[in-house]
Amino acid sequence: MVEMNAKPDTVGDPTGSNMPVLLLGIVAMLVSLWLTGFGGMLAKLILIGFWGTWVVPSILRARLTGDGLVVVLLLAGLVGVIGLGYGGTDEKVRLIGNLLILPLGLICGLWLGRDCLRVMVPALILYLPMASVFQITHEGWRLNHPFLFLGLFALTCAMRGHACGWIGGVAAVAVVLSQTRIAVLALMIAFVGRVRFSRAMTWLFGLPTLIAVLVMMTIWLPRLLMTHGSGRLAFWRMFWDDWQTASAARQWLGFGAGSVEAILQDLPSAAAFGALHNDHFRILFETGLIGIILWVMGWGMLIWLARGSRVAVWILASVAVTMVTDNTLSYGHYLICCGMAAGIAMREAVDENR
Repeated sequence: MVEMNAKPDTVGDPTGSNMPVLLLGIVAMLVSLWLTGFGGMLAKLILIGFWGTWVVPSILRARLTGDGLVVVLLLAGLVGVIGLGYGGTDEKVRLIGNLLILPLGLICGLWLGRDCLRVMVPALILYLPMASVFQITHEGWRLNHPFLFLGLFALTCAMRGHACGWIGGVAAVAVVLSQTRIAVLALMIAFVGRVRFSRAMTWLFGLPTLIAVLVMMTIWLPRLLMTHGSGRLAFWRMFWDDWQTASAARQWLGFGAGSVEAILQDLPSAAAFGALHNDHFRILFETGLIGIILWVMGWGMLIWLARGSRVAVWILASVAVTMVTDNTLSYGHYLICCGMAAGIAMREAVDENR
């Protein structure tokens, strides 16, 4: 995305040798994690503000060329569609902020490298044990915060040493115990990027272990295979009908940022549903055909940029998959963790090929 000649010290080396800044970063991330329970907007402002402080000034001085320039133009185009489209200012700012978090994490991983891990990993390790509880639902018990654990697992994909295996293993178990199907699927997709299929041990030991784990999951975690009426399909059909019968202007430019939540709030049957649970469809509905074209092209370019790192490709693919049945754009910490992990993997792949 940007020139890779710059080293972390060109952006201030915020965590490499500056202990006060490292501690400040961990505290800031802990505060942002705590604030997610109060709506999440302030938490995202802290994320963008803290990490943007380190990378945005240097990015503004960097030379964007080739594919990186295309990605920035696509993102700028999508932001422009949102800004000039329908919807209130607050909703526009919220959606634009959500869209910026994954690219910000990717840039942080590319420019700061493993220094990102020194802030994010300790913050998550400190926060998750205190905030994680098993919840009893009508579908059985489940562990909360599946996407925070999924973000921690993504970060371990960019770590080295024995600790990454233990931390990643605990995070993976926590995601499975959440019994959130899309999170477990994303976990499996991201895990593929870590597996070295050329090793004999992968097939001799890993494959039988995986089969045994899957069998135990189906026995002890029945919710993973349970079919239930979540209401998603019914609401998707309703929004699809609204989009199809809309004017040409609405179809091309969308109904505007925040329109999905506004419509759902006016429906008594959808009060508890809250959101569309499909970010790809939401982009189509709120930004129209122009927005969804830019969105799909942007994801395609991100995958293309990451093609040199198998880990980065699979992490980004796992994020895109979660957006099929969840409100992933609202999960700022998950997005920035995945962006950082993918950026670090891309950076190291470039360094290895030099």
